[in-house]
Amino acid sequence: MTTATASAGPRRGGLALLPFLLSLVVLATALLPRVLGNANLFWSIAGTGLAMVAWQAWLWIRAQRRGAPLLVEPVPPVRQHWIQACVQFCLYLYWGWFWVQDGERPIYAQAPLILMQFAFVFAFDGLLAWTRGRPWRLASGPAPIVMSTNLFIWFKDDWFVFQFAMVAAGLLGKEFVKWTKDGRRTHVFNPSGFGLACAATVLIATGTTDLTWAKPLATTIEVPGIFVFLFCLGLVVQHFFAVTLMTFAAAVAMVGCNLLYTQTTGVYLFASTNLPAAAFLGLHLLMTDPSTSPRTNVGRMLFGAGYGFGYIVAFQVLGALGAPELFAKLYPVPILNCCVQWLDRFARGRLLGRVNAAWEATWSPRRTNALHMAAWGVVFAVLFGTGYVGDLRGPHPGDSIAFWKRAVAEGRHDAERKLAMVAGSQALAARDPAQAAAAYNELGILSLQGSIDAASATVKHNSAGHWWSEAAARGCRPALENIAMHFLFDGLRRSDQELDQALRALEKYAAQPDGVRAAFLLGLAHETGGARPENLGKALEYYRRCGDDPFAGRGIARIGLLPGSLVDLGPVAPQLTVAAAKGDGESCWYLAHMYLQGRGVPKDPERARQLVYKAVELGFVPAHEAQAKVPAGSLARYEPPRRKHLQRPPWSTAFAPGP
Repeated sequence: MTTATASAGPRRGGLALLPFLLSLVVLATALLPRVLGNANLFWSIAGTGLAMVAWQAWLWIRAQRRGAPLLVEPVPPVRQHWIQACVQFCLYLYWGWFWVQDGERPIYAQAPLILMQFAFVFAFDGLLAWTRGRPWRLASGPAPIVMSTNLFIWFKDDWFVFQFAMVAAGLLGKEFVKWTKDGRRTHVFNPSGFGLACAATVLIATGTTDLTWAKPLATTIEVPGIFVFLFCLGLVVQHFFAVTLMTFAAAVAMVGCNLLYTQTTGVYLFASTNLPAAAFLGLHLLMTDPSTSPRTNVGRMLFGAGYGFGYIVAFQVLGALGAPELFAKLYPVPILNCCVQWLDRFARGRLLGRVNAAWEATWSPRRTNALHMAAWGVVFAVLFGTGYVGDLRGPHPGDSIAFWKRAVAEGRHDAERKLAMVAGSQALAARDPAQAAAAYNELGILSLQGSIDAASATVKHNSAGHWWSEAAARGCRPALENIAMHFLFDGLRRSDQELDQALRALEKYAAQPDGVRAAFLLGLAHETGGARPENLGKALEYYRRCGDDPFAGRGIARIGLLPGSLVDLGPVAPQLTVAAAKGDGESCWYLAHMYLQGRGVPKDPERARQLVYKAVELGFVPAHEAQAKVPAGSLARYEPPRRKHLQRPPWSTAFAPGP
């Protein structure tokens, strides 16, 4: 890194007004229409601006009483900072163009708030310096904190006050956590990495990740050509600051671990990709801060490998804890920052000292770095050309809900968690609205059937209803069917209006050749009442549309066995017989009374008795309750079972387990 030109020393003057003026910029941002439209966002920004104005006023009063002016030491921009800022700005433009949500580009819409954070961070830096009794060193250092931080975490508008806290944490870590390195006092941590790690820890500990845009930021970065674009941006940083070995070693560590994992388990470590784009971003633009990195070649290799392995360990640990894996890219950075001096000493020690010395002495640093960049370029070309990264050869096999459903059925390692990850990613980032809707529906099913969530039954049902509502709003038919089933079998619904809308939509689907499930649910709704007026004739009409569907067949049997019914039960007798032979207690109960009454089958009291006892043995509650009311050896009169005792169909899904 090129050292900045020395300043002329601390001085007073107009620059001492700069924090005050920047605080006014923060206040002025509160007048934007978006801010005025959200009370929480307005007071987060206005309150922060007013607090900084008050802080400045207090410093002026204190300085006047002490007779000690507020001094400013201007420092020319450091190349490291402005080059990183330009690279990150290019990423914002590229990524922001492809990420479109609800008709707008979120990154571009966020731009005013990101720019406002620049005003905040420079004002905070100056006020902090004066509060600590030293001149404000007006330098470019705070700028990368804002740029890097906003690549990974945004707090939502209602909680934007914590965005200020996160950025301030980066500055505070730089100010207070220092050590002596290469003969001078300097900060230990990459400031943005420190602030991000602090924020991630608080979010995980409090279970409040959803207060941020962290999940969309981690998933939407998978835009077309992102790996090539990040690689090219990384070359700029690597050329100027010789951090190629760190990126190179981190990538090799991740690739090697993923290959080993896949060979061992038959599935993919990172679920839907061989190397996540968000991790690829981290190893190019997060961990490569020259100021907090080793100086030796071997040290840089170890640092990079540590990031790669550390990412994988953090990914697995967070997943095991039920925490969002998207934060895995943040934690290795501050840990490795603490190891920088040890890594350099190790690289210069007896074991590796000669290797490192020969490595660094063979060619000039510039030429050595060029060779490192060339080697990394070859490796990346192989990874990209073979389709290991990027989308050159189509979607990754693991980017399929059907793939992971099959993996769950086969009992593959960690498959259920990976299924939830892929479904969540597709729900948030799928460019096809139908695919996103189907993924939302799958999240609802996972909420109820999955074992990775230890939440209560009430929470799980509420979560399922929420995801199905999101899917239904996007026109997902399986979600409409699941909303209806949720009410018909569990008695649960988010609202009467949503349930009615779902059933109205199913009425259209029921008339289609593939509308069997919709027709069955509408039949059940009319048979049992509640969601629709009780109408047995209408119920039979829907059931008969279902052909040989076993659930509809049981519905026809229930209605046909009612006193006075003239429904022909002959067509459903074969399917009930097959189901009873396979151990279905509900079918045994209906078939028993068909034999007892001679409805659809020859009258056979003994066969009826056998089937009733079998229904009881199989645990069919209505059979057990009915038989408990009559003397031993007698057969109870037929009573239609309550809705909660009916066999429920599997939840509707757009994804059958696939290869």
